[in-house]
Amino acid sequence: MAYFKAGKLPNPYEHLNSEKYLWIEKQVWYYRKSFTPDKNQKQKYAFLTFEGLDYFSKVWLNGTLLGEHRGMFGGPTIEVSEHLKYGEPNQLVVEVKSGNYNQWDTFDWRNPGKIVKPRTVARGGSHKPFFALGMWQGVRVDFVPKIHLERPYLVTKKAENNTAHLHLSLEMLANKHSLKNQLHPWGNEQISNYSQRKAPSAKPFEKETKVKIEFWHDGQLEFEKVFDQRIFNQHSWLEEDIAIPEPKLWWPNGMGDPNLYKVKTSLWVTGEKVDEIEFDFGIRSVAQVPTTAPRTSDRWKNWQFVVNNRPIFVKGVNWMAVDVLLDLPVEKYDWVLSTARDAGIQLIRVWGGGLLEPETFYKLCNRYGLMVWQDFPKANSNTPEWPQEVWEAQVVQNIFRLRNHPSLAVWCGGNEFNPYSKENATTMNVLERSLDDFDPSRLWIRTSPDHGSTHLYPDFDPIWYKKQLGIIPFIAETGIHSVPEAQSLYEIVDEKEFKNLGGMYDDGFKANHPEFIQHFMEYRPGRVPRMLSRASHIDNVSNPSLESISEATQIGAGEFYQILSQGLQSNYPVTTGLMPWVFKRPWPTVAAIHLLDGFGQPSAPYYFLKRTYEPIHVALLPDRLLWKAGEEFPVNISILNATESKGAYTVSVKILDSEFAEQYSASMDVEVPSGPSVTEHGMKSYTIPKDFKSQYFFVLAEIRNGNNELISRSVYWPRTIAQMENPEYYEKYTSEPMAWPTLNNGPWLKPITARTKTNLALRVLEQKEDEVAYHRCKVLVKNTGKYPAFMTQLNVKGGKRLFRATDNFFWMAPGEERILEVDIKWREAVPKKPYFELSAWNSRAVIKKL
Repeated sequence: MAYFKAGKLPNPYEHLNSEKYLWIEKQVWYYRKSFTPDKNQKQKYAFLTFEGLDYFSKVWLNGTLLGEHRGMFGGPTIEVSEHLKYGEPNQLVVEVKSGNYNQWDTFDWRNPGKIVKPRTVARGGSHKPFFALGMWQGVRVDFVPKIHLERPYLVTKKAENNTAHLHLSLEMLANKHSLKNQLHPWGNEQISNYSQRKAPSAKPFEKETKVKIEFWHDGQLEFEKVFDQRIFNQHSWLEEDIAIPEPKLWWPNGMGDPNLYKVKTSLWVTGEKVDEIEFDFGIRSVAQVPTTAPRTSDRWKNWQFVVNNRPIFVKGVNWMAVDVLLDLPVEKYDWVLSTARDAGIQLIRVWGGGLLEPETFYKLCNRYGLMVWQDFPKANSNTPEWPQEVWEAQVVQNIFRLRNHPSLAVWCGGNEFNPYSKENATTMNVLERSLDDFDPSRLWIRTSPDHGSTHLYPDFDPIWYKKQLGIIPFIAETGIHSVPEAQSLYEIVDEKEFKNLGGMYDDGFKANHPEFIQHFMEYRPGRVPRMLSRASHIDNVSNPSLESISEATQIGAGEFYQILSQGLQSNYPVTTGLMPWVFKRPWPTVAAIHLLDGFGQPSAPYYFLKRTYEPIHVALLPDRLLWKAGEEFPVNISILNATESKGAYTVSVKILDSEFAEQYSASMDVEVPSGPSVTEHGMKSYTIPKDFKSQYFFVLAEIRNGNNELISRSVYWPRTIAQMENPEYYEKYTSEPMAWPTLNNGPWLKPITARTKTNLALRVLEQKEDEVAYHRCKVLVKNTGKYPAFMTQLNVKGGKRLFRATDNFFWMAPGEERILEVDIKWREAVPKKPYFELSAWNSRAVIKKL
């Protein structure tokens, strides 16, 4: 990526340009940096700290080789005070080789041998063009006094009765530093040194020492405590319990404010402060207790998450690296994570094929109330040959680095491997003992899926998620492919290749579409045909344009995510969490399972899932999506409440035919208990007319409060299809999960809804630039016609942009108006004439300048 930014080669993410970069991994690369340390730092320790070198590296300071390093997740850290020249320039030189050096044609991420590197950045799976290498994070020099603090560890033990009970573990060192610790006792050094046969040296430090801890919130000191502490001329630990009155708790997104304290720990010698460490901290507890799901295997975990003594249904998502070539500025992280926050997401699983994420990621998750399930970088492979000293060094360093972040809720060994096999026994032993020693406070899962959770990617009616999977306590991965918006895809694939897209899995397609295939994630039978079959219910995809197949696959996937999410949430407290795959792709793709595309642009599935993650949500629970004319259609409603509030509401259901004429209407007053709760209500059924064949009908479910304010709306489009008229097909479809049917001759949702026209209006109310350079707008949209506006979409055009809105791809009743908040981030210079475009499938587009 640095080579591209230097203007040496074209964008590696476009066309087949990645092939022009293959030579880079075969070279040895050097970095140089000159710096001048202050003379006043001469009496201190000087630590040269690298945060990310990938993969084989050597470090020279002023011509002296300091050492060699392997790995990519942190380190090395080297004490360099004797090598520095103070008050004059020093030269640092770093050599880096790729992890597949001398294995360029033979390295296999599924059999990584002695290389500890995750698959996404090692040409793994669907990222074959890319093998990342280099200095992917920064380097710094830390000057530390000889009497100092290291590695504070603050844990919330419990928070109750207006008091938080914490425990502080803090290391104090006098004329020694922690790099001399024996964290890796491969030769039994630690055992022999600390056995009863040889006691450790413990010469007291003679001067009076104290430790102070302070809790600051919004610039105000809210709590402090001072400890008289005896330390030794080597290594000492402070272990103290702390009670914080009236604490401001850190809450996950949607449950309360993610309150953060600035914690300052300081060391005082004879009344003078000699060292201080500060860090962000959130007072919170995260636990797991049993669900009501029946136990079905020997290996079993409790899957009911309880945060600050409140149980929740976890609204989660899976997470890949933001960028496969590790281009990770804070602005990119902020866009993606704030978009996750806006969707109501509470837990992000950092997938084991990705990264041990950097500090920027965790600081933003702390700020936005996003809990993190952090996999270690091990995925889909056995590791009998891994160099365990490399593995342990990175494991331990990252435990110390991350363990104070309140967002970090779960440690996991990795993705889809057998943690109980002999090939992985040593790797798992190192991991489990390190967590037990250095962060026993966190939830721990050996791998995903395991212990009663599941990963699955079915091709059935999503109603079966609740019907067939109703005893599974936690869905850790699931999802379906779609094609991102067309306007960005023309940047990465030659327009000539967007032909014959309805036959994208036919013989010969692959050979004639090389750019298309390189950018297609998981191009295989289990992914492509089922994406096309769902698109075939939205529009005619026999020979579609890129624009039409993009829209059709997104809406088909959106319906899938909506139904599965509502079904699983309504199964609470048996099912207690959902993490769809995957939030954002790490590079631009033409087809993938995703909510945000590779640029960071939300697709339709993002908005469909977002609506189901709202605090109070009304959901239809249909028996199925496919029907035959003349059947009774049961109307069963579920109200999903994730808040602590309760109250009286009115629920209504309307059913309209394909011309948007009302065929059914029912309403009822309901009492909704405090959450997490699921309240189900049955209404009178609807009889599908006998002549209503090969058609869609529309179900509109709404819940309103006592002021008639709309709280939640869900829209569905069940259909009658010709196959259901066949008794054998009907019997099989209604009795067991089966492959989703392809509709070669319709009915197709888009042309049906386009027949009944309405009109839209758009007005820009407000525009401003915020502190992180987002262009923020408020936009008034209104349906001025006499029919509902179906699949109403707001778009931003006129340049390369990212944008998100409070809602999109939505229903608008006749006369309804809504105010949408829109954030825009330009991927290039702001264009001269950007504009909003508001449209619906049954309305002409309306244009307004930005």
